[in-house]
Order: sequence, then structure tokens, then C-alpha cells
Amino acid sequence: MNFQDKTAVVVGAGIAGVSICLALKEKNIKTVLIDSDSGPAKHASGNPIGVVYPFLTKHKTAESEFSLTAFQYFLSVWKKFHLKDLVPHVDGIYFLMDTKESYDRYSHSIISHQIPSHLVKESIEPFSNSPALFFPEGKSISPVDLTKQILRLADPQTKFSCKLLAWEKSKEDHKILCQTSEGEIKSDYLFLSQGYQFAEDPHLGWLPLKKVRGQILKIPEQKQTNTHGILYGDYITSAIGGFQVLGATFDEFKLEEESRPEESESMWIDLLKKLPKLSSEWGSQNPRLFATRVSYRTQSQDRSPVVGKLPDISQLDLSVKYQNLLRNANKNMQIPYYESVGILNGLGSRGLTHALYSAEILVSSILGEPNNMHISEKIFNSLKPDRFLIRMWKRDQLT
Repeated sequence: MNFQDKTAVVVGAGIAGVSICLALKEKNIKTVLIDSDSGPAKHASGNPIGVVYPFLTKHKTAESEFSLTAFQYFLSVWKKFHLKDLVPHVDGIYFLMDTKESYDRYSHSIISHQIPSHLVKESIEPFSNSPALFFPEGKSISPVDLTKQILRLADPQTKFSCKLLAWEKSKEDHKILCQTSEGEIKSDYLFLSQGYQFAEDPHLGWLPLKKVRGQILKIPEQKQTNTHGILYGDYITSAIGGFQVLGATFDEFKLEEESRPEESESMWIDLLKKLPKLSSEWGSQNPRLFATRVSYRTQSQDRSPVVGKLPDISQLDLSVKYQNLLRNANKNMQIPYYESVGILNGLGSRGLTHALYSAEILVSSILGEPNNMHISEKIFNSLKPDRFLIRMWKRDQLT
């Protein structure tokens, strides 16, 4: 299908938004990227170092299958565009299995998912002497540089310090009319990836998404340090540019922007306990003096990404009579959509791993293309925003 004359607006210039731009670039769709901030990667994508690895479960689930495939897709993009030469990174991630329960869960994941050894293998993490999954191609990586390089590859028209104020579907030509702080933009498609700022859009108010606070520590590279990133509940990255990142706290209730010294100290104490060999030669240090960064990410109710066409709930028949007819006839709820509006949100703490694959799925579904990603219906349905409407309907929360 030829999309050369089509245009798209993408809202949000974090890793999700630029990934959508890259997917649109592959379809030759002219794209405008807008963001209310002064440049890309100003929020969670602006952390100094992050980690890329897949989330696995003991048995195959839609969540773990999606995450593993997203990790493999990330690696294919990484290789295709030679990003290893452009983005500061260190290969190798250890995921500790330091309890009986965690060992049982994660060691079985290799077998249940049939993962080849070049992607993951059992190992012993040297600073804890604990069993671990080792991801040779997992990465400690600069999110800012990754976002900027993907943006460079996508090459959209950018409008920074430009806020989306409102949008609607034109009744005349079915275009999307976007009212921004710089004027109106008319496009064929609209993609919403504005993170926690979704709450400002009345079309998205029904989605069970939460703004979540996270705090990290930026610590100077120590004399004896870990070659590979280590995840142990918290995580410590490899050193990049003379620093390492220790993270991350999680709070969905108290969202203040100020740093919390007690959280810095707590993360530091946990690091010393979990990795005693690593920290034994570091000497006494005051973690309250380390640089911190507070950022916010968006998390869905079930902690899975929200990827797909946006339901148009204004067109839902919510009358009790209609809902009872559906139930009595054992029929599925019919969901109307904004056919040319997509959403990518709720990536939580795994945006670096999941964004590129999610963006490809989203763009393909909005354009009505065949299932070139070979994504299963189970995984696709687990990502669609529809899932929340269906749950609300089953619980009588819509009438």
C-alpha cells in the first residue's frame, strides 16, 4: 500500500514517540513530532543510564512472550542501523536468582520459552556468587543518546515547546484536526505517546493509567566496579562516561519532584547487602551526597503497555437496555474506534526494551497492514486499550 501522500502527527518526544516516528518513516509517511518540552528525552527517557533486557516468567505468558520478542526486535534495529557505533552502551546484564523461588521461576523460563544461549544463559554473578540469568546482548545504555539517534533516523519535522491543546476528527474529510499552541495541524493519522500528560486529554480520561515517581542515584565510577549491569530487585548499571546509575525507587502515591535522601540511602544499603564483594573496596561513602534524578513514567493498571487504536467511547451505547441485550445473547461488546488515532503508553520501567516493537505493532495496526510482525492474537489483545473497556463492562462500571 502506498502511504506517500499521507501525514501523521506524533505527540511526545520520548523513546515511545521517536520509535513511532521511525516506524512511520519506514512507511514513507510524512510525520510531525510535537512536544511541549524544549527537546527530546526530557522525562523518563532523560535518565543518564538505563537497562535493556526482557522480562521473563516461569511459563509462557502474553507478557513474557511480548517482552522477549520486543527484546529481539530491539536487537535487530540496533544491528540494522549500526547503533552500537552511535549510542554509548556496555553489553551484558545479570539478573540475579538469589532465592529458591526466583531460581525456580526464572531458570525454567529458558526452557519454557526455548530461548537460545546467545540471548540468555544460566551463570554465576561474580560479586554476589548467586545464580543468575545472563543476557550477553542486554545493555546498560544511554536513553538520551538512544532517543536522539532514533529521532535522527526517523527525521520527522519537529515542533518543540509546542503543546497539543485539543484534537478532533473532521466530519468533512475524516482528517484529524490538532489544535496546538502554535496553531492547527491537519493530518491523516494521530499517535498519542505523551506519557503521564495523557491526563490532560479528555479522550483518554477513561484509561486506567497512573503517573509513577522514580528516583535514581548517579554515582561516580568506583575503583573496582561491575563490568556488566546487575539486577537484584534494584539495579546497578555498568559505567558509562565515568558514572554508574543505581536505581530505582517506585512510588505511585507521593509524586513530589524533590529528591528523597532517605531513598538514596536505602538503595545504597541494599546494594551493599546484595553485592558485598563489589562494594568491599569502595570505602565509606555518603549516598545522600550523590547526584539524584527524579523522573516520572506511566504505568497501566495491569502493568502491560497500551498499544493500539483508540476506542471512541463517545460512540458506545451505554444504555442499560443495550447492555442487557448483549449479556442475555452472550454477545461480545462492540467497540467503536477512532480508526486513524493510535496510542502507545504505559511502558512503565521497560520503555527502552519495548518501545520500538510496540511502535511497529501500533503503526501496522493503524495502517491496516497484514500481520507482518507475526504477532499472536493473544499478545495483540493483551496490549490493546480495549481490554480495559471490556473489563469495565464485565464489572458493570460503564452503566
